[in-house]
Amino acid sequence: MLALVAGYALGGFPTGIILCKLIKGVDPRTLGSGTSGATNVSRALGKKWAALVLLIDGLKGFLPVVFLAPFLVAPQDIIAGRLLMAVGAVAGHVWTPYAGFRGGKGVATAAGAMLALDWLGVLITLGVWGVLFAAFRIVSVASMSAALALPLIMVVLGNRPTEYMVAALAMSLFLIYNHRGNVKRLLHREEKTLT
Repeated sequence: MLALVAGYALGGFPTGIILCKLIKGVDPRTLGSGTSGATNVSRALGKKWAALVLLIDGLKGFLPVVFLAPFLVAPQDIIAGRLLMAVGAVAGHVWTPYAGFRGGKGVATAAGAMLALDWLGVLITLGVWGVLFAAFRIVSVASMSAALALPLIMVVLGNRPTEYMVAALAMSLFLIYNHRGNVKRLLHREEKTLT
């Protein structure tokens, strides 16, 4: 339980909100999809700052799972501890306690957390994201497709702990749910491209 709480506290660090307010005095949640993730930061500050937000949000998932979880759980509980840390980090990013429980969609933080659990599966998945983004220039399409691809890639690679594959599927469904507004805009051909 401590791993879950610690993951939530660390994952909740509102990177995009803090940078946008410090640099331009705006809240990225007032733009685009209304979240604090890298895509909206790109709209507010440009691609360089968005890349920094993307990196930090990914590290919020990766670093606690790799380095903090082993200190918070017994060695025999490390898989469960890492999973709880990952879930906490993503939940903290989406429902940040530091900014009114409204954060990002969790894609970068989930990718970072899953990278800590299955680096090869995530690297292949990032390739899927890159190909689809290059083809369509729509972040939500690339993100949702990559989220769906990860559990399948892990199954194809084989020899992954069942708990990790279940976590990948659960995160995939959660990320798709968080993109429900994007799905509506896609259906109405209103989703914007990112150039």
